[in-house]
Order: sequence, then C-alpha cells, then structure tokens
Amino acid sequence: MKGFLIFFVLTASHLPVSTLSGQDQRTESFLGNLAPIARSIQRERGFPMDYAHRGALSIGEWRSRGRAEVQNRLAYWPKTVPLDIRVQSVVKRPGYEIRIISFAGSPHYRIPAYLLVPDGRGPFPGVVALHDHGGWFFHGKEKLVRMEGEHISIKQFRDGAYGGRAYAEELARRGFVVIVPDAFYWGERRLQYQQPPEELQKRLAGLKPEQRDYVVAMNRFLLERVPTMHMWLSFSGTSWGGIVNYDDRRSVDVLASLAEVDANRIGCLGLSGGGFRSTYLAGMEPRIKAAVITGWMTSLPTTVDMPYSVHPYMFDPFGLHANLDHPDVASLAAPTCAIFVQNCARDRLFTRAGMQSAADKIQSVYADLKHPERFRMRFYDVPHQFNLEMQRDAFEWLERWLKR
Repeated sequence: MKGFLIFFVLTASHLPVSTLSGQDQRTESFLGNLAPIARSIQRERGFPMDYAHRGALSIGEWRSRGRAEVQNRLAYWPKTVPLDIRVQSVVKRPGYEIRIISFAGSPHYRIPAYLLVPDGRGPFPGVVALHDHGGWFFHGKEKLVRMEGEHISIKQFRDGAYGGRAYAEELARRGFVVIVPDAFYWGERRLQYQQPPEELQKRLAGLKPEQRDYVVAMNRFLLERVPTMHMWLSFSGTSWGGIVNYDDRRSVDVLASLAEVDANRIGCLGLSGGGFRSTYLAGMEPRIKAAVITGWMTSLPTTVDMPYSVHPYMFDPFGLHANLDHPDVASLAAPTCAIFVQNCARDRLFTRAGMQSAADKIQSVYADLKHPERFRMRFYDVPHQFNLEMQRDAFEWLERWLKR
C-alpha cells in the first residue's frame, strides 16, 4: 500500500502514516463547535430536489429538473466542436491494441487519452474508465494502462490502489472498447510552468525526474495549489468539476462515434475520485447504461461527524447540495442505468453510516421504479482500494448489463 498512502497523507487527514494505521483517539468533529451549526443548517433544508420530494412531478420531469440543477452548479457550457480524433501511435498487445489518441474537448483544449480496442469483429460494448484522484496528479490515464518504460512510481501506486493491475487492459481482453482520458489537472493536463516558481525549484533541487521522490514532491506541490486553481476557475465563471464532467461526457462522444462500439451499450467505472466521476457521468449522461462506483458513495452531511479532515481538495460543484445529496446525483440515472456501488468497509474517507444511508437512498429509487435488480451495493472488508476481487465483481456487472 505504500504507493497509495500518499492519498491519505495528502487528501484525507494530514496525519502521519503511523497514526492512520491505528484508531483515532478523538471523537469530536473536526469542525468542533461549528459542527452543530452545519448540521442544523442542513437539517432545516434537507434535500428538496431529491426523489422523495418530487411530489406530483413525473419521473421524467423530476430527472430533467435534477440534471438541470446539477448542470447549473457545474457551470460549464462550452461551445460544441468536432471531436477531431487524432491517433498518435498504436501499440499492439495480445488480444487488443492501445491507440494513443487526443480529441477536442472544447474550443479551449484537447484531451489526451488511451483507447483500447479488442481484436475481432465488433461492434463491442464501450467503457469509460475513470482514473482516481489519489492526491497523485503527475499521472492520470497511466494509472489504468501499463506502458513500456513507465515511471517506477506509477507501478508502486498501482500496487496499492489497484492490486497491481492496469485494469483497463483486462476490460479490453474481456471484449470492451475502453477509453481512458486524462482528467483536467492530471497527467499531461497537470499544472506546468515555462518558468517554474522558485519554491518548486527548491523542492526539486537534487531530484531527478526518474526518481519516485521527484514525483512525490511534484504531487505535493500540485495539491497545495488546488484550492487556488479551484477558486480562480470560479472567478472565471466555471468550476473544476464542471470541466471534469464535461470532458468525461466527451469521452462518451468518442466511444459513440466509433464503428467498433455499439453506442447503445456504454458504461463507466472508477475508483475514489474516479468513483465520484462515475457518479456524475451516470447521473448526467443518459447514454451510460451501466456504472460501477467504487470508493466514493456517501451521504455528504455525515462527514461533519468525522474527527479529521476529509475531501478538502475534491472537485465538488459548490452549492449543489442545497438541493441534492451525492447519492441523489446517482439516482438521476435510474432506472435505465444499472449501478453497482462498491464500498470499502475500512475506508477512512467516509463513515459506515454515511455509505449505508447513501446506498439505501439509491436502492429505494430503483425499488420504487420497479427495477431493484438494477442496483447493487456491497461492502468489502478492505481500506480504500479497488483490488482484484472488486475488479472481478465490477467487470461481471458490466458484462451482465452491457453484453446481453
């Protein structure tokens, strides 16, 4: 797990690793005397746009209003441009090939991605594989696809987070066309300078780019600049989460445009920040017919009860939760999208009650819509990760709903 512990050290609690491995001694909320105020404010309003409050609205009207609210809070509506998919190179592997591509996300940028295409005749089902947050910005798509000459640090990270597997490749071997894009602020899209700040130069002094410590130092530097980046995007009239979600939906556009893909059989999955992205992609994109959300499903108000800081660097759309809780975003996909939530029972980023209540809320929507079989939740007795057993279950879920 050493490669993945940076997630907890940087984004979860800022506690030393030795403390993270033990039990917390404090039980008081991290917000101290402010916690009761936050709880009271939330309880007064509740979530007035969730499924239980739809009143006389039809399911279609409720979903349309919910998606409009999410989109308004995401605050990103760029002009639509042609995809202009460019293939830079192709790597042949037994049973599939990896196309290193880029495509136009918006008029403002291009999106680098890996596209994995199985051998044989299609059309195949398609999957958007969403890399995690992890406090690890130096790499994005590389977390899910193994490439020759990759950095030593990415293998260590993958060992901790993904059981050592570059899981997008396993999906390709199982007969899925898989796209793995770099999210905004990760990988090739991370913050970079032509004139590095003096502080960054000092942190990297004596380190070589091929060293793991170099990548760790870069990740710490990039993490510390997230709040400013997030705020300045707001000053620019948009949001970090808005760009991330829009780009994930553009990845669906790419899959739907390919002759090798059946556009009626597209799914998504992701761990942690990738699970957060999977929630919003499923909730906002009607073309997603199956989704796996791993390690990021909770009722958000329960975080107020936690004695340490969590989620200070997430790309959450500020203001949305005056009307919708996190599980409500997933519920917008019901019942046409089959959702599987994988919770880590020893996950320090959420409370057990928060994870359970979120799943119960989504389940109630699917049950009321007469499709309880299209939702599943399972707890795994593991810390924050997407191990091989979880991957097996996730892949079988996607096969069940996308291959028949």
